[in-house]
Amino acid sequence: MKKTRSFLIFLLGLFVFLNLPGQDLKVNSHGLDVHYQVFGQGTPLLIVGGGPGDNAGRYLGLCELLAKHVRCILVEQRGTGKSMPAVLDPSTLSIALTLDDFEAIRRQLGLKQWSVLGFSYGGYLASAYAQFFPASISSLVLLGSVGLNFDGFPQFMDNVSSRLCASDRELAEYWSDPARMKADAKVATTEIIRAHMPGYFFDRKKSLLVSQVMKASDFDFAMGEWIFKDIVARDLDLAKVKGAFSGPTLILQGRQDPSGESVPLALASHYKGSQMVFIEKCGHYSWVEQPEKVLGAIAGFLPR
Repeated sequence: MKKTRSFLIFLLGLFVFLNLPGQDLKVNSHGLDVHYQVFGQGTPLLIVGGGPGDNAGRYLGLCELLAKHVRCILVEQRGTGKSMPAVLDPSTLSIALTLDDFEAIRRQLGLKQWSVLGFSYGGYLASAYAQFFPASISSLVLLGSVGLNFDGFPQFMDNVSSRLCASDRELAEYWSDPARMKADAKVATTEIIRAHMPGYFFDRKKSLLVSQVMKASDFDFAMGEWIFKDIVARDLDLAKVKGAFSGPTLILQGRQDPSGESVPLALASHYKGSQMVFIEKCGHYSWVEQPEKVLGAIAGFLPR
């Protein structure tokens, strides 16, 4: 359990909630109403957030940025937000069901194909979608992706930890106390993420844009644990699967992302002919630290 919790803390992060007007929609997929929002006009771009367990509101800032150029479709992944099954178990939460949800949204919107952007864990999920439903995807954007598997987890955590100051570590240790975890694991885990947040950034001050608005309701940790179990049980290492997506692929990474350069380089090797762009002076949350560079790279890659 401790290892699973640590893994989820590694994957989870946040961005500022913004008052971004959008169209709220839902589609029934395998008996569950899966909710999503649509922003802007132009090339349809599915936004797949991180986690597993992030609530979709965390990515309104990213949608606000990209909606200047494309039509963003932000999905509330099953097990989060309003897309919450009555019961959380393998029959309601899995990678396969989540990919089917994406397909249900695409069909409801009347799209033959769409572009897909995945951030962090969402990058892994977007790669899985491209692997199993390649005909549905016109192009793929991997933004700070964790990669095709989770082999980089120890390196990521080491890099995050190395950037923390003494007070950050003290806070993380305080909330890691077993008694506090037992009293309210969700609050304690959220506070650990808050303490770790400076380690995700190149500019420590910009991490405050994230950490100072965090709250426990931003995360659905139980969903994340079920998804992680599904990945382990099925051994869903996408690097081992033959026949990688062959469409246009953009790998966009902060130069100072805690993943280092090995993850994007492995992605570039996997996706033949892909474009790889590093954003300087930028950590994991690239659209927070360098929004114009992120917008420029994605706008230059996707057609209007």
